[in-house]
This record gives sequence, C-alpha cells and structure tokens, in this order.
Amino acid sequence: MRTTLPPPPRPEPAFGRVIGVRELPPPPTDEPPTPPRWRWLAVGLAAAWLSGFVLPRNFTWFLCALPHEMGHASIGCLLGRPSTPAIALHGEAWAGIAELQPWLVWVMALAAAGLAVHQRRRLTVAVPLALLALAVPLLAFSRGADLLIAAGGHLGELAFATWCFTMAWTGGRTGTPQERAACAMAGGLVQFTVLRLGFGLWTDVAARSLYEQNGSLGLKNDLLVIAEDLLACRLQPVAMLMFVAALLPLPLGLWIGSRRGATNDDDSG
Repeated sequence: MRTTLPPPPRPEPAFGRVIGVRELPPPPTDEPPTPPRWRWLAVGLAAAWLSGFVLPRNFTWFLCALPHEMGHASIGCLLGRPSTPAIALHGEAWAGIAELQPWLVWVMALAAAGLAVHQRRRLTVAVPLALLALAVPLLAFSRGADLLIAAGGHLGELAFATWCFTMAWTGGRTGTPQERAACAMAGGLVQFTVLRLGFGLWTDVAARSLYEQNGSLGLKNDLLVIAEDLLACRLQPVAMLMFVAALLPLPLGLWIGSRRGATNDDDSG
C-alpha cells in the first residue's frame, strides 16, 4: 500500500525579513543639523570687535572685573589667605586678602589630594589634582604666593576667556547658534581687553602713565605691584609677558573644546 506523505511546512521568514526584499532606510528625523562651529565663532568675535563702537565702556569693564577679582580671591584662598572679591557699581573693584592661615593651606592640600584619589580612574584629572596637592603647601609658605595672588586677577580673566571659547566650540548647555556666538563674544571681549592693556603698557609711555594713576580706590595696579614691589624690574617686561599669555585663550579654548567633543563622541559610541 502506497502512503502519501504530507508536504513539508513552509519556512517562516526570520525576524520579519523576506529574502529578496531590500530593507528600507530609517525614517528621517526632525533634528536640525549641527550648526557650523567656525561660523558662529567668527560671528561672536566680530560682535566683540563691533561692541567697542556700540556698547557702553562700563559693560566691558564689569565683564572683566568679575573674573579679575574672582581670580585674586580664588588663588588667595587656595594658598591659605582668606579672600573675598568686591565690585562697586560706580566702577571700583578690589579683593580683600587676609593674612596667611596655615590651617587653610592644609585644608586645601588635603581637599586636592582627596579629589585626586576620587578621580583616580581619570588620569588626566587625577594627576593635575595630585600635583596641585603637592604644590599648594610649597607655594603658600613662599614668596611665590604673593606673586601668584597679584597675577591672579589677569589670570582669572584669561581663564574665563578660555572657558568662553571652550563653550563656544562645544555649544554649552543648548548648542544653539545664539549660545555659541554669545560665548565667543564674551571671550573675545575679555581677551581683547587684556591684549590691549598688555600691548599698551609694553609699547606706549602715555598708557603706562595713565596706568600708574587709575588704580581702584587709589591702590596700585596689579602689574605695577608685580614689577616694582615683587620683581624689582620695569613694567615693560611684565606687560610683554602678559601680552604673550593673553594670546593663549582662543587656541587653548578651542583645543579643550575639541578634546571634550571627541571624548563625548567616544562615550556615546
């Protein structure tokens, strides 16, 4: 007797994919393309230059005074001298620097060491913190502390400008063209101000004469303190060094921003 076997079952397509049918591309997203960084950086720098003809002079002064006095106060506290900044609306600014407190030096050193241990998996952060923990007591009890505190004002301005350029490159919190251009404008205003001051004091006798007379509250300006009281030299070489340092915020900020962007891309991948 001949038996007829039933036909084998037809194989089902795996995961809903059919052989011979080309996959469709993913649906388009509504997200706008990333704005070109260089364009908005240039817009912000151009706005910083044009603002000198439009904005009141006090606007740039206040923008620079905030990081300037914070720079004095931050380095003062770091090196064991309790400090506080103050800015008056009538155009005067200063930082109160107290006497050396040894306990504060060791608090700062131990805090830096603790942060280094906490960030030990990130060597690019842990190593600078460890070096800072070693440097704080060495500097705080030396004459170098007075030099760093006096230079801290302009160092604070340059650090702020560098941060602004970093935000202009990375996009900050929103990544919008408005934030990129605004950050570039703020960084450009501060950097241009320090460059103009350094170049004027380096090359112009009239600028040096004015600088000697316009200290806030009748106090001696920072670069004069560094040159005359701490280094016993002329003002010109100190101004030249500051001018050279003031060239760094733009390239340094863009380099830091590009490194941050590369790190974020690696983390997202």
